[in-house]
Amino acid sequence: MLTKGWLLHIALAMVLVIEASSQDCGQLLTRLREANQAHLELLNSKMGSTQQCNDDLISYSPKEDLPTNIGVSEEENVKAAIQEALQQTGHIFRQNYTALAWDEDSIRAFRAGLDQQSENLKSCLSASPRSQRTQLTRLKVKRYFRSLSDLLKEKAYSRCAWEIVQIQVKQCFLWIEMIIPIIPRYGMEEQIPLQI
Repeated sequence: MLTKGWLLHIALAMVLVIEASSQDCGQLLTRLREANQAHLELLNSKMGSTQQCNDDLISYSPKEDLPTNIGVSEEENVKAAIQEALQQTGHIFRQNYTALAWDEDSIRAFRAGLDQQSENLKSCLSASPRSQRTQLTRLKVKRYFRSLSDLLKEKAYSRCAWEIVQIQVKQCFLWIEMIIPIIPRYGMEEQIPLQI
């Protein structure tokens, strides 16, 4: 049987956990921006010369696009879109990356950063049932990354295929940079079309 003292300790612990969790989510935008900038800088520093891949780069056109019309009234939709993009980017960089001009430590650090940000977002997502719109947004993001994965497979994970993927992932991080500011505007009713 629990005494009043134990109940008080349990309640206090729950309040501290909830408070710490809400502080973490309160700092979400700052952490997202910092991590996104770090991801962009790493991609920029690791991208090779694209001259040898010019023909591939010119001829490549994504089969799928990232969702560019996310309503500012749907904070959860934006968080879910970013979380899915981070998760899918991590999956892409777990594929056969031997032709990728990155060292193992950079790959590991990049994936760890993606995983951490994805978990941060996941913990800040509402526990309520996901809306149909959120599910559709996640599906669109998955399709975009599936097209990148298909490209890698079609081109046998070649260096040029990885160059294209890095450029597309960089575009994805620029897209994330554009939709991060939507999160604190939760409650507004308009739709903003975003172009990347």
